[in-house]
Amino acid sequence: MPAKYAKLLLKVAQEQGYDVNQLIYDAGLSFNPLELNTDEELEIPAIIFSKLYRKVSGAMQDEAFGLGTTYKMPPGTFRMLCYCIIHCSSLRKALDRTTEFTAMTYGIRGITVKAEPPYRVSADGSEATLVYSSASNKFNAEMTPAKQLSVVNSLSLWHRFCSWLIGNNIAVKRVNLMGSPSLNLSGYRYYFDCPIEFDQQENSIVINAQMLDAPLVHTEESLESFLETAPYQLFVIKEEQGSDSIIPRIRALIGYNFTRRIPSFDELAELLNISPRTLRRRLEKEGTSYQKVKDECRRDASIDYLSRPNLTINSVAALMGFDEPSAFHRSFKKWTDMTPGEFRKKNDIHLDEC
Repeated sequence: MPAKYAKLLLKVAQEQGYDVNQLIYDAGLSFNPLELNTDEELEIPAIIFSKLYRKVSGAMQDEAFGLGTTYKMPPGTFRMLCYCIIHCSSLRKALDRTTEFTAMTYGIRGITVKAEPPYRVSADGSEATLVYSSASNKFNAEMTPAKQLSVVNSLSLWHRFCSWLIGNNIAVKRVNLMGSPSLNLSGYRYYFDCPIEFDQQENSIVINAQMLDAPLVHTEESLESFLETAPYQLFVIKEEQGSDSIIPRIRALIGYNFTRRIPSFDELAELLNISPRTLRRRLEKEGTSYQKVKDECRRDASIDYLSRPNLTINSVAALMGFDEPSAFHRSFKKWTDMTPGEFRKKNDIHLDEC
């Protein structure tokens, strides 16, 4: 990641009186980004930036980095939001629940925020505008350059989080920003490679409305892994999803939750925004098929569950969506040439005693 974005984080902390040298040391940075010239194009590993991100928000005790209305967003707020929405059936429902969560957190502090949907759908139903917090838009009406860049960063993280939730990089058609440009065009391009409109009445991004109905593909288990290093995965998600291979995107859409119906082939093609014929051709080019990918996902999820000594084999069968344990035994043997019991014996996995 460009080091200038680490410089932005540290500048925010410095302006509020925090020890930036300690933050730099704790994050494992080998230099002080604040000492960089504006023309220097140094980069730092995304995992280091993520660590710095967490250190700064922890020191400030504010996950919003001063972009809230009249109070800080205490550490743990984003984590609880994630648990509130992770079981939603679609991105639309997750966004609706996010609005309710935000209104509640404001309300606890005596701030009344109308729980309006955080998106608008165009009259023809083709576009959806995802609006940055309406309360924060009003609070940040006087958009300074530093504040605008922080908003752009927040919009980008929210966009990437939505992409992570559905396992598919959401294409942004355009971005609306309050205030005049504070960076050169390349500075904004790191966040959004699309048309950007300035001096607008709100901060928002515009996407294909169809993406609102994309299903969430993650579980509490994958969420735990995500939160351990957050926001690292949000900074690398575009690179991972930008691979020529379509298989990672399919696996993400299938996810680990096999208690719900897996998308049909035609539904999968629609979620990927390609035709069924193109999807079939791309899978054949990679030497596989949708059925093979589904079986691989089932196999990997089964192995993961069976590796947990707190789960019985019957519990794993239920988590995998099998009504009868015997059917799960047959399928697992087909995928691995072993029964679930043989797998556990071979890997010395013993059921925890209650």
